[in-house]
Amino acid sequence: MYGDLWAWVVEEPGRAALTAVMAGIPVAGALAQQRQKDRTRSGRSDASEPKRAEDAWLVRFLTGRDLKSGDPSSSASWWCAGEEVVRDRTAADLAAGLPDASGKPAEPTVLRTIAAGAGRWSCWPGAARASVRLVVPASVVAAWSGWLSVAAAGTGVLSAAGVAAAVTGPAVLGWWRPRPAGADLVHGPGMWAALRPALGVEGSQRREQWLVLSDDVSVPGAKVVLRLPAGWPGGEAGKRAISAAVTDRLPGEWSERWHRADSAPFAEWIRKEPPRKVPALPVSVEWKASRDPYEVYVGRAVRGYELEDVVIRTKSATPHFGVGGLTGSGKSTVLYLGVVHARQNGVLVDILDTKQNSMAEAEGKSGVRVHKTPAECVAALGEYLMSMRAAETAIGKTGDPALRQMLVPRILVADELPTMMKMALIWWKYQIKGRGIPPFAEWFSIGLLQGRSADHRFGVGAQQWANAYFGGTMERAQIGWKAQLGFCDSPSWAVAFGASTPMVSPDTTVPGRGVFADGRINPETKGLWAREFQPAYIVPQVSHLLDVAPPAPAWFDAGLPAPWITAEMRKTAEALAIPDFLVGGRLGPTHPVLGGPVTLRPHQGVGVVSPRSELVTGVPVTARVTGGVTGVAAAAAQPAVELFSLAEACAAGLLPWDYATAKVYKGRSAKKGIEFPSGSPDGRVTYYTRDEIEDWLERWQASAQSRP
Repeated sequence: MYGDLWAWVVEEPGRAALTAVMAGIPVAGALAQQRQKDRTRSGRSDASEPKRAEDAWLVRFLTGRDLKSGDPSSSASWWCAGEEVVRDRTAADLAAGLPDASGKPAEPTVLRTIAAGAGRWSCWPGAARASVRLVVPASVVAAWSGWLSVAAAGTGVLSAAGVAAAVTGPAVLGWWRPRPAGADLVHGPGMWAALRPALGVEGSQRREQWLVLSDDVSVPGAKVVLRLPAGWPGGEAGKRAISAAVTDRLPGEWSERWHRADSAPFAEWIRKEPPRKVPALPVSVEWKASRDPYEVYVGRAVRGYELEDVVIRTKSATPHFGVGGLTGSGKSTVLYLGVVHARQNGVLVDILDTKQNSMAEAEGKSGVRVHKTPAECVAALGEYLMSMRAAETAIGKTGDPALRQMLVPRILVADELPTMMKMALIWWKYQIKGRGIPPFAEWFSIGLLQGRSADHRFGVGAQQWANAYFGGTMERAQIGWKAQLGFCDSPSWAVAFGASTPMVSPDTTVPGRGVFADGRINPETKGLWAREFQPAYIVPQVSHLLDVAPPAPAWFDAGLPAPWITAEMRKTAEALAIPDFLVGGRLGPTHPVLGGPVTLRPHQGVGVVSPRSELVTGVPVTARVTGGVTGVAAAAAQPAVELFSLAEACAAGLLPWDYATAKVYKGRSAKKGIEFPSGSPDGRVTYYTRDEIEDWLERWQASAQSRP
């Protein structure tokens, strides 16, 4: 059959040529009809548009350009001039690995690569298109002339080139990717159709002379430049219309700039950086050890668009740290972080825990002393303050070098400081029968103001950052790193972080989530930088980590005072009324390590505490004595007494008014001869028992009813 066909072609060349011409006429007619359709659709015609040599069909065919003159198309193929439409997802997208409609990136394959190269004619370089257009006719001519070997060789070369393109393409080696249709082809035609009437530009004007787009408008920094006619009126409405015609057709956010005052006025749009996604805080953070004794790892926080470690830096002008929050918010967990870090770096720890179970994992460990009763907590606080002052003296210029060698860093952790202070006040007034202002309320304030250079620091846990428990704003400000866990109301926030600090609400559904401030300034608000954070959860590891910590000195585990507290320092401490409250002191607790109960010397008479202004003059504190034995033993069996401040009494419903009204009635009470109870002052707040409040309320209401 093939021999007969070849003989027919060789013997009848004229008939074969005529057949080829007849077959080519419909093809040429289709091309001409398509070209005319494109011109009509775009509003151009051969009569209305001047002829240009470079627009000739043959020139475009030989140079690899699109067959349609004027604006290029994004859907041009080998034989078809193409349609001016915005391309949809094509084989080129698949080959390039672009995401599909669901956002999932498509994995390129060999078939998709071949489809991209063969089907997306507009993606081919002009030289490649010209080569194909010339090679294919040349192969036909060679076959027509009888050189079958040349045609076979050409077919083999093209096949090998196709295989090589597939192997080196994005699906395999990734040496090349199909060139996507540029933004000028995808977005330009529709954009120009809306811009041309708005600018008042004639239809005969070429788009390339007025509108220029970057090849890829999806990358930050891409530009769209539009030349403005000299006669364009502009105005805000005109600018908005022009900008909408540009940005509504482009992905992403764009910033616009207008240059109307230039000699060649133009406008440009620049693609903005896409908004970065803020990372989410983890719901659980693992603890990390730190070998720097002055840097405590706490957890993780978001800073800008990155996650960073939250670290307490105690070697600063504000060396102490604290955490506030309601019951169950995780205060003890955060305080455990400071305790474990301290012990791993050889720091000695005293814990004031009047709740008696909040830090149970640390009990019985070397280097950790837990004090649970009010008397023990007061004694530990007094010994700690003496140790701090003695250490300051030892490291001074006139200090004893032998004592300086003994110094060991220490930290005192007060878990639930308000509870401890209230219980200490009850112990002071109702157990040892003390009067006036107790001295230990001021010891804590003095310790906060002193201690950085002596390596004595405080860790504080409190439900609220009220001044009543810290001594005042000046003392509370020494807590350089502070956190609030869980829910926090506006008044508590203002006290903790300052009224000018914007309030941050943490995700209270995540256990332990809170807000912290470490003294840094927010670069945006120029105020204190409070940020949400997630503390590390260390409780299950506390016991083991404390077991493997360096052992503490024998004197500390034996419950003895610091060896650098000399007799001279004890005498000096009498000015702060400390020695009587120490273990073995007249008002101090017994200690089993010291050999059983301590025999206290009897004192005669009733002592009265000096006023607040006399606490620094050296007047000692005494207590009421019952039967030759101090009130510590006599009142040991007395039940605990609940105390209320005036504000707390109103909040608890003991007084039927709000706090402001109760203050007014309290002031009027003395004028009417109705004695208001003296209560138990701590130097800042006065506390009253339930009986005292109810007795005064009964007398006040009776007086009001007796008035005519």
